[in-house]
Amino acid sequence: MYTFYGNTSSQDVIVAIPALGERKEMFKPLANQMNSYKWLVFDSPGSHQQNLEDYSIATFCAYIQETLEALQISKAHFIGNSLGAWVIQAFTKRYPQYVRSLVLLDGGHYFLGERGEVHEDTVISSPIEDFKAIEAAIHELTYSMPQLEQDCYDQFEAYFLHNYPKQGDSYKHHCSEIAYNALSKELITVNHCLTERSIPVSLLIAEASADELSLQKMRAFSERFDNAHCHIVKNGQHYLPLTNTGAVAEILTLELLQNGCD
Repeated sequence: MYTFYGNTSSQDVIVAIPALGERKEMFKPLANQMNSYKWLVFDSPGSHQQNLEDYSIATFCAYIQETLEALQISKAHFIGNSLGAWVIQAFTKRYPQYVRSLVLLDGGHYFLGERGEVHEDTVISSPIEDFKAIEAAIHELTYSMPQLEQDCYDQFEAYFLHNYPKQGDSYKHHCSEIAYNALSKELITVNHCLTERSIPVSLLIAEASADELSLQKMRAFSERFDNAHCHIVKNGQHYLPLTNTGAVAEILTLELLQNGCD
């Protein structure tokens, strides 16, 4: 599923893909700050317990392409957070004619299979009867992240509370567990990273994610893409569109101006 944000009359289109298991609404605060652009934002596959025969990234890319065709969008800038950063590269490999530029938000700058980790299925959430328990857990998660702006704390907490809709007499995470685990496994078994640069590419890494390996991979990414624009977001957390909205908007506005937006 998808929706539009921002200036729906604009010819400058941004296609945004969220993190694994997340909803299109995670980009709403960022789109509100960059509202001169037309935002086309997709849910992650399996959102809202969406039942699909195939949850692969290739199938998701085909759906994005079909949507662009149906909406008569011929060119766009593509932004992806975490999983989304690999999805937009996979899309570019298959459908480069649609892509004006890429922005990778805290992901996508190297193949996760290089970590040598073995995939283990994740149990997302069993049904929870007491919503106050969800509120308490999300509140604790929210304020475990240091030095964010108060509006970012507020929008992060509000967003994650909506990840648990009521189903009958209990509350359950919106994402299909099958979809979540299929996509998680694909990220460590299939390399979707671009190997050459034919379009402008920007990479934003959250400071909280900037460990030694990530910084090493960022330097290699910059060299591979002829000094692609790389940024470390101060006090940044993984879900950058929610946790560091103002800083990301400032960087992206400059990047998109350089890459052909009016």
